[in-house]
Parts: sequence; structure tokens; C-alpha cells
Amino acid sequence: MVRWVRFWDVPLYRRLETMAVFIYAMVLPVCLIMAFNLLVIPLFWGLAVPYLIWIFYIDTKQEKGGRRLDWVRNSILWRYFRDYFPISLVVSSKYDPKKNYIFAYHPHGIISIGAFCNFATNANHIDQKFPGLKIHLLTLESNFKIPFLREVLMSFGMSSVAKKSCENILNSGPGSSICLVVGGAEESLDARPGLNELTLKKRKGFVKLALVNGASLVPVYSFGENDIYDQVPNPRGSLIRKVQTKIKNLTGIAPPLIMGRGIFNYDFGFLPVRHKITTVVGEAIDIPKVTNPTNEVIDHYHEVYVEALQKLFDKYKDKIDKETGDLKIH
Repeated sequence: MVRWVRFWDVPLYRRLETMAVFIYAMVLPVCLIMAFNLLVIPLFWGLAVPYLIWIFYIDTKQEKGGRRLDWVRNSILWRYFRDYFPISLVVSSKYDPKKNYIFAYHPHGIISIGAFCNFATNANHIDQKFPGLKIHLLTLESNFKIPFLREVLMSFGMSSVAKKSCENILNSGPGSSICLVVGGAEESLDARPGLNELTLKKRKGFVKLALVNGASLVPVYSFGENDIYDQVPNPRGSLIRKVQTKIKNLTGIAPPLIMGRGIFNYDFGFLPVRHKITTVVGEAIDIPKVTNPTNEVIDHYHEVYVEALQKLFDKYKDKIDKETGDLKIH
């Protein structure tokens, strides 16, 4: 039975929080609708042609840190967004602003809400908690081919996760750093409440990237990231999982069948449920610069990283969420 809530029974601040999350959820569909109209309505072709040429052949800012706008990142909208869950950021170490860092974020969850709030906006004061660092959250290169959406993403300082983009940022000066959601689309298919399953054993590209560029690795774990959505059961080996994996391999986008809440009800809809997300940032792992690292060297530092991530998880698990499951790495 769906539980409906009358508008006037909910405090204004909670409605504002829900509105902020709704706006976030609608950015992609609105941009897709605008892009579709731009392409199919002849009236707009005078704008569409030069804009598409600009996107595909001229503009490369998505490979160089985007076009970060402080007024966008500091908007009160993201404070309401933060308080909806709520989301918090725990930083227990200091980082040298003369170095470059790769912040490896886990888990992916359904849509990496914690990564966006903490690393793309300044809602939890990331600029003050990491003085001297400019951290760019990375996302799929394909997102920057969608008209209008690319401009929105770049206004947060977000950039492409492509290798060239990563290296451009890491080599653009002291303090220039990136945040990668390591598990990617595959990991989102394992995201469900109470579970902490990571796709990491074979994900070694970020370690090689750190070695080649001499960037320090920083493990990041968000408790609660997997709890804001449930999804239709899809155990590994099941038919639905095989279909989802096939779609992911073809498109690069995983299609989790999510179960969230609505705007005026708590039982059905596309919005995430209210659940606390606590993002903890571990100590940096210094990585030597190795121009052509061997597989043995990559494997060694991957093991060092996984051990550091496990220690970070174990350190905070009982403090933040005693009921959550143990860390499981695939």
C-alpha cells in the first residue's frame, strides 16, 4: 500500500530538501529533452549546427577540468540537497597542496550521490577541508557529448574519466587532483541496502595512472551510499543480471531496476530515500613515479591500496553503521 503525504503535513524545510533532490534528478532528462528539440526542430538548427561542431570538434575543456563556477558549487540548493539524506564528509588527515592526488571513491551505489555532493559541490566545505587542492570529480566521456548536460557538469568542475583527461589534470600543477568512482557501472548492479560489495580485484587502471603520474592514492568510502535505493533482485548468474551486463557492455551504462520513493509518497518512485551517507577519506598512499610500470609493480600497489581501503572501512564501520554488512571485494 502506497503511503501518500499531504503537502501541508510536511515542514517547509523538508519540502525544500526534496525539491533540491528532484532538481538534481531532473537535470539529465531535461537536458535530453532540450537536446532532442534542438536536433529535430528546424527553427533551432541555426544554433544546433555550430553548437554541435563546438562540442565534437573544438571544445576540449572536459579534458582539462571543466569550467568551474564557484556560484554553482556554493549554491544553497546543494545544502538542501545535502540535508535531505543527510550527507557528511569526514576528513581525518592532512594533504600536501604541493602534491597531486587520486581520490578513489567507493562504492558506486546507483548514482554516486555522495561523490557528487562531497566532491562536485562545496556543500560540505571541501574547499576548506582540502586547502590548496582542486579536486575534479570525473564521469563518463559520453556525458560530455550530450548538449547542455556537458555545460552543467563542467560548471561543477567535473571532467571526463578518459585517460587523457586524467593526465591533463594531474599534470596541470601542484594540488590538481581527481576523484574516480572506481567500481563504475558494473558495481552499481550490486548496490542494495546493507551490502558493501565492490568491483575492485581487476580494477587496476587507477593504480597504473597513479604510478605513471606520480600521484598519491587516497581511499574514500561512503557508508550509506548503497542504502538510498533498492533494486530488483539480480544475483550474479541470473538472467536479469546477464541482460543488464550485456547492456552495460554495449552502452557503457548499467540499467539497474531501482526502487525509490516519490515526491508525495514514501513507497514508490524514482527519488532516493532519506538515508544518512557518511563519506570518510583515508590517509594518502605515496606512490613513486614509474614511467613504464610492470604488472608486478601495479599488482603490488594495488594490494597496498586494497589493504588501506579495508583498514579504512574497518576503522569506521562500527562508529558509523554497526548494522551494515562486511566489505566484500569482487
